[in-house]
Amino acid sequence: MAPRGDTQLAEVWCEALAGKDTPAIRALLDETSQLHMPGRSGLDGDYQGGEAILGLLGRMAVLTDGTLQFSRSEVLTANDATIVMCGRVSATRRGKRFDAATVHVLTLEHGAIREAWVFHQNQDQVDDFWTA
Repeated sequence: MAPRGDTQLAEVWCEALAGKDTPAIRALLDETSQLHMPGRSGLDGDYQGGEAILGLLGRMAVLTDGTLQFSRSEVLTANDATIVMCGRVSATRRGKRFDAATVHVLTLEHGAIREAWVFHQNQDQVDDFWTA
C-alpha cells in the first residue's frame, strides 16, 4: 500500500478538484507535473507544469459555464508511488449534459503529482461533449 502521506496527497487532489480549490490544486503541482488527457476533442494532449494544468481546468470551467464537477468514489489500488482512483465527472455545455465514470492514475513524487493520467468510461462521449 502507499505510504499514508501519498494516499492523503491523492485525497487532497480529489477534494481540491471537487471543491474547485485552485490554490490547493496548484500546491500539488510543480513545473515538472504532467497531465495526460486522451481523446480528439481539442482539450486532449499533454499538459506540462502547474500553470498549464490549471489553464486546462480553467478552460473547461469556462466552456461549461462553471458546471464542471468532479467527484471521487474510491481508491482502487495504491503502492509506494502510484495511486489509481475512480470517480465521476459531470457538466452541462450548450444544453448537453455529460456524466461519466473516470479513472485517475497518479504518480507521486516528493509531495507533488508527477504525472496524472485521466481515462473516461466512454471516450467518444467525452470527445463529442467537448467538440459540440
